[in-house]
Amino acid sequence: MRRFIGWLVLASVTAVAVPLSAQEAAAPAAPATPEKAAYLAALEAYKDQVREIESLWAAYQATGDKTEQETINEQLKPVVAEAKIKVNAMVDAALEAFKAAPMSDKEVTDLLLSVAEHQAVGRGEGGGGDQYETAVPILEALVDGGHDKAELPVWGALAAICVNDFDLADKFAALAEKSGALRAGPGGDEAAQETFATALRFIEDRARYRARWEKEQKVREAEAAADNNPRVKLKLNKGDVVIELFEDQAPIATANFLSLVKKGFYEGVVFHRVLPRFMAQGGDPTGSGSGGPGYSIACECEKPDARGHFRGTLSMAHAGKDTGGSQFFLCFVPTDFLDGRHTAFGRVVEGFDVIGDIQVIDPGKNGPQPDVIEKAEVLRDRGHAYEFDKLPGR
Repeated sequence: MRRFIGWLVLASVTAVAVPLSAQEAAAPAAPATPEKAAYLAALEAYKDQVREIESLWAAYQATGDKTEQETINEQLKPVVAEAKIKVNAMVDAALEAFKAAPMSDKEVTDLLLSVAEHQAVGRGEGGGGDQYETAVPILEALVDGGHDKAELPVWGALAAICVNDFDLADKFAALAEKSGALRAGPGGDEAAQETFATALRFIEDRARYRARWEKEQKVREAEAAADNNPRVKLKLNKGDVVIELFEDQAPIATANFLSLVKKGFYEGVVFHRVLPRFMAQGGDPTGSGSGGPGYSIACECEKPDARGHFRGTLSMAHAGKDTGGSQFFLCFVPTDFLDGRHTAFGRVVEGFDVIGDIQVIDPGKNGPQPDVIEKAEVLRDRGHAYEFDKLPGR
């Protein structure tokens, strides 16, 4: 219960730079622009939602009755879900207010800076990071608006490469080089240092990442025209993720995954290994990293048309060639060093914000509870029998 509330209120919501109590203490001045007025309205809606959460949480803590606690827990779920929507609306409104009058309002500027850092860097097990789609427009606005925080173009280049906007990545990289940010130490905590190191690698190799993406883009355009790839929805405790499967290039992995989904195999299965700026691994019914469906399937990663690993790629986890079964991973960033080693058999088409929210889990450490797949369902397939050879395995 506490972790569930903490996911939104303490991770997403605390990205807000000005505490709720401080915002209430100072009466806001009359807005100078319609955009600022819209932001203030969105802020009030957010505060109202937080008050409702706090009231329900206080009631939960006050009662010792387990039945009442379960009832309150169910009441909280839609309220917290609505709070996330209102947080996003508030941030969107703040972004528009900033664009209308860059750097003119410290509260708005500080809010966006905090949100950008939360989305691009995060706090490890504390949440955040790997939210590049939403980070990019905020980072671009802050940089274009004249904010002088040295890390902004570095984070921006990383985020732009991850979302395959290479012209924007070049712009950010040039600004980072000109300002000397690429030669400065990142400082800060472990997450900041790792993000900086990852960004430097990606910036240096961005021409290669661009070439990979241009090749992949042509394949995706052909797939969009055909519009017949199977799709699966994973309903996580954090939200829904829709995945399109690469039946043409990875028919075995696709058939296996569809078969397991149709059997309900993944329901209740956790993401047992989640590493920031890398991937989220799940699919093990034991949650230990060593379980599977009782068989293995052949690898397809050495085929001439094998797909590469990009942000959002769904790929087979295994312990060696032809040992994959039910375990898979979702890439947070481009991971081309896995090309030819793991079978990429799908990609996220909806729910990038959800995969970025998956709880960080280091399997070698004691930590928070992992996030779970509550339900998996096939949205569409090609209507034929999905048969495949099963090899001996776990």
